Amino acid sequence: MKRLSAISLLVCVACVTTKEEGEKMRARIDALEKDLKAERESRQAEQTAKLKQVQDAMDALNRAARKSGADLAVDLEKAQNDLAQNRGTLEVIQHRLDQMDQANADRDRRFIATRQKELEHPTDKAGLYALGRKKLDAGDTGGARQLFNEFLTKFGNDELAGNAQYWLGETFYAEKRWNDAIVEYQKVLKEHRGSEKTPDALLKIGMAFQNQKDCKNAMLFFDEVEQAYKSSPAAKTARDQASQCRAPKKRTAAKPPR
Repeated sequence: MKRLSAISLLVCVACVTTKEEGEKMRARIDALEKDLKAERESRQAEQTAKLKQVQDAMDALNRAARKSGADLAVDLEKAQNDLAQNRGTLEVIQHRLDQMDQANADRDRRFIATRQKELEHPTDKAGLYALGRKKLDAGDTGGARQLFNEFLTKFGNDELAGNAQYWLGETFYAEKRWNDAIVEYQKVLKEHRGSEKTPDALLKIGMAFQNQKDCKNAMLFFDEVEQAYKSSPAAKTARDQASQCRAPKKRTAAKPPR
């Protein structure tokens, strides 16, 4: 609007005919030019300020971007460090778990081995006696003998001691070691009087002598069983064995000379 007024004034200057009006017009033109200059300078300053603001904003954005990138790098590095630390922690935990598993496996193996050993060689009287009988029935006379000896060493006063002593004699009898068997059977009679195995021990002593062709001594024990234990199964066997000792021996006919 001011520029239009100034142009109009310039046009009108030519129409002015008086000196006074011309001076006033020039004064107004000068004032308008000053105002235009001031306005131009103001707008230029405003534009410069706005440009500075934009530049400052861009600089701020760049700094923010660079700062965010740095922070991101720091965060990434921290995350990597945390991941590595966690991985290390997991490896330590896994190692400890592996050690625990190994320890448990070793403990289980020891337990199984101990239990197996106990089953193979028990330490209680019932287990020793039962396993001794089992081994003897299976023909393992050496193993049975070891178990019955251990039983008698540990439980010599037990009610089954007489039985164990008899079965110990049986281990030798099964091996046809007649005199060793007689020695062990004799212990049933001397050390375990009243044992239920007494008639069986008498019978087997007689049979051990009989197997050595000594019917004289064998008959002493067969007679003892028959007289003292008439109703026992051993008495019937003793009678049968005694009859064999009493039977006349078959003589081989002499061959005629040629």
